[in-house]
Amino acid sequence: MGWKGTLRSVNAAIRAAERDAQRRHKQAVKEQISNDAAEAVTGWKEYTDNLVSVHTNLAESINWTSILNQPRPIEPKLNTHHLDAAQEQIKNYKPGFFDFLRGGQTRIVRRLNEALKEAPEQDRLDFETAHYEYLNALEEWEVDRNLADRLLAGDANAIKEVISELQSLSDEALIGSAISFVIEDNFIHAKPEVHSDEIIPSFRRKQLASGRLSETKMPAGQFNELYQDYVCSVALKIGGDLFQILPLEEVYVTCQTHMLNTKTGYKELTPILSVQFVRPTFLSLNLSQIDPSDSLGNFNHVINFKKTKGFAAITPLKAD
Repeated sequence: MGWKGTLRSVNAAIRAAERDAQRRHKQAVKEQISNDAAEAVTGWKEYTDNLVSVHTNLAESINWTSILNQPRPIEPKLNTHHLDAAQEQIKNYKPGFFDFLRGGQTRIVRRLNEALKEAPEQDRLDFETAHYEYLNALEEWEVDRNLADRLLAGDANAIKEVISELQSLSDEALIGSAISFVIEDNFIHAKPEVHSDEIIPSFRRKQLASGRLSETKMPAGQFNELYQDYVCSVALKIGGDLFQILPLEEVYVTCQTHMLNTKTGYKELTPILSVQFVRPTFLSLNLSQIDPSDSLGNFNHVINFKKTKGFAAITPLKAD
């Protein structure tokens, strides 16, 4: 092959390599677009799923009857564990041959006698530590038992104490910005301030057959129903948490949000859902499988919702 043929072969190889590099680059870009689209769709779905499943993660249950019946802590007694052990070591000590040769017997006996002398003080220190822990446990037992007794009697102040200790009810960002309570004997009305419908995404996402991301405006009906499920999920969450931490047979929950008052032109805190939850019925629900909006059919509730318009103001079940 002449030099021209060699040059043509080299150029052809270079062009082939360039085409292969371009093909691989296009494939990589396509795969990245597809991966980004899949990730965006997954993120959108996880977010919307979380909005309507707030109620599936309830607070830890507190058994106040069990707390009331807990036995009184046992007061410790001064024991002689260290003294007994020291005496036993002296009693069982027998000098060894090498102890004698090295002159170590005297040192060993002296050390054992020192341990015997110090043993009563060690026993006393152990007793003081145990007694201090006992006094703390006794105080905690008395406080918990007193609170449990008052709660089981439906005392309003006891309910307030528990609520004030467990304000984590409103810590979860999805619940809303605040929560207030009306508390009387054997009665509690929780009023969470839920997020407005701005928490609902205004778009839908899906991945096309080409791998690219499709983002379209969410229809008004789907948007409103998603917000309805979110509000109902929050109501279920609050009701469930209250049943978990309080020995009450029924609780009231009224969800509020800031809505435009067309009479004044300003947004006002407005009740949009009010529910009377009853313990036996609530505990019978399979929370992970229910539709939040449909599940409220099991309870006395007030709602003014239209798929085309969304929520409207209501009068709560309990005016307080």
